[in-house]
Amino acid sequence: MTNQIGIVNFRDIGGARVPDGRVVKRGFWYRGAALNDATDADLAGLKGLGIGLIFDLRSTGEATGRPDRLPEGVPYRNVPAVRSLEQTGQELLDWGRFVRQLNESAAVLAAVENSQHGPDSIYAEMIRQPAAFNDLLHELLTRPDRPVYVHCSAGKDRTGVASALLLRLLGVARQDVLADYLLSAAHPLPDASGLLQTASRQSPRIAKVLATMMGVSQWQFDLAWDEPERTWGGWDGFVGDGLGLSPADVARLRSACLS
Repeated sequence: MTNQIGIVNFRDIGGARVPDGRVVKRGFWYRGAALNDATDADLAGLKGLGIGLIFDLRSTGEATGRPDRLPEGVPYRNVPAVRSLEQTGQELLDWGRFVRQLNESAAVLAAVENSQHGPDSIYAEMIRQPAAFNDLLHELLTRPDRPVYVHCSAGKDRTGVASALLLRLLGVARQDVLADYLLSAAHPLPDASGLLQTASRQSPRIAKVLATMMGVSQWQFDLAWDEPERTWGGWDGFVGDGLGLSPADVARLRSACLS
């Protein structure tokens, strides 16, 4: 069924094995890109998979500017995963306009560069301010029998971190979580190549920013994976205080999501 769905970067995260021999179930957590361009066939495919919740990690501006098309009767939630995008003037709906913003404002360009690396990166920010992931995981705990479709814009950064957190909670080894994260590199947005060519003709600096935004790299994954140590005193502190999950909650997740 999943190979009949044409949504960019769409996949089921199930299949990884954990140390005790159990396997992450298939059919309960799907991930991919936004649904604003979803076809009727895509929506029928989601319906056929039994999707019972669409969880949108995009900013409010992205979600309202390019609203999802939804399968009939399926609940929808938009909980921004990157809070700083709620305050910035970055235009992420129209890439051409975004490039013009970077050309016209050195301050905007510098702010975007700072958001891509180190402690100010969106990958670290998502772990420091994990309210969206807290909500998402509690949705799963409340209704583990209800398949969820998790997405952001391209389905790689915000969605990739959300999926990595779930897999880590389930006990999947780091290298296997990373492998799932890096799968997104093979599924870029359709307009990525043309946009990068246009940007490279205008400014190598802007082209580098866009290449980072559209790319998928291990260093991005590492920033999110390592941030609990810096911000929460370790993984256990992040799980308890950041995600609001007790050891019993984690055990329930594993019982529901592993076979």
